[in-house]
Amino acid sequence: MKLISVNDLSLQIEGYFAFKHVAFSLSQNEVIGINGDNGSGKTQLLEAIVNNKTPDSGTIDYTPGVRIGYLPQENPQIIEQSTGKYLEDMRRLSKNLAVRKDQLQGMVTFMGLTPYLDTPVSQLSLGLKRQVDFLASVAGHPNVLVLDEPFAFQSEKTIQKMLDLIIDLKDNNSGIILSATRFDKKIATNFDQLYLLDGDLKIQNSRENSALSLLIFRVNPNSKAITHDVENFLVSNQDNQIELEVPLKLRKSILDKMLQLNYQFEGMKRN
Repeated sequence: MKLISVNDLSLQIEGYFAFKHVAFSLSQNEVIGINGDNGSGKTQLLEAIVNNKTPDSGTIDYTPGVRIGYLPQENPQIIEQSTGKYLEDMRRLSKNLAVRKDQLQGMVTFMGLTPYLDTPVSQLSLGLKRQVDFLASVAGHPNVLVLDEPFAFQSEKTIQKMLDLIIDLKDNNSGIILSATRFDKKIATNFDQLYLLDGDLKIQNSRENSALSLLIFRVNPNSKAITHDVENFLVSNQDNQIELEVPLKLRKSILDKMLQLNYQFEGMKRN
């Protein structure tokens, strides 16, 4: 089910386009990454999605019942509350829709923030503040989570913990949008769609385009020579068995082609 649809969205700042004609949708059980250079309009786009900025043209449609959790690129607040009280107050804002108190405590423990529960948020390091703000955005149990540069100042170990919580939200029917200047390959493997924002929005990669299937065929006495277009996907040809590694979007066409060449289809594996 679609949660948000962005339709032909454009925004100008001081006469220059922050972004123009942006269109995409976010569905349940989906993680979207948006990367682009500094100044490419990522933050302005996310602010438009969470209703913090009004675009010049285009529309954003929200499915009834959408609840948005937002992690801004920078939190302008100086929070003097203790970490524990701040997170609990953020949880209570969503009342009965929020995560349970014990669930929040579990996330705090998982992130390694328990030693800082009595420390004022304002006294934490930049990296720890980022983790606290991340948990604050999750505490309301949003079905749409919007994260602007969530992994800034974080170690690889902490990034993986944050990704684990993000994927858990995805598996529980939420949709998540993340932005960064650049996502490395290890992080990007968690995305269903990866976009590049450079004036307009371009698909950089998608799970459908990057995922591969291994097709296995048996050579028959009347099998014909493999054509050049199929040979590009050949990974093994021995003992009368041929294995082809093909993108998901080409799977059906390659399978049909091999059957036309009189090869016996033996099975398929998803890589």
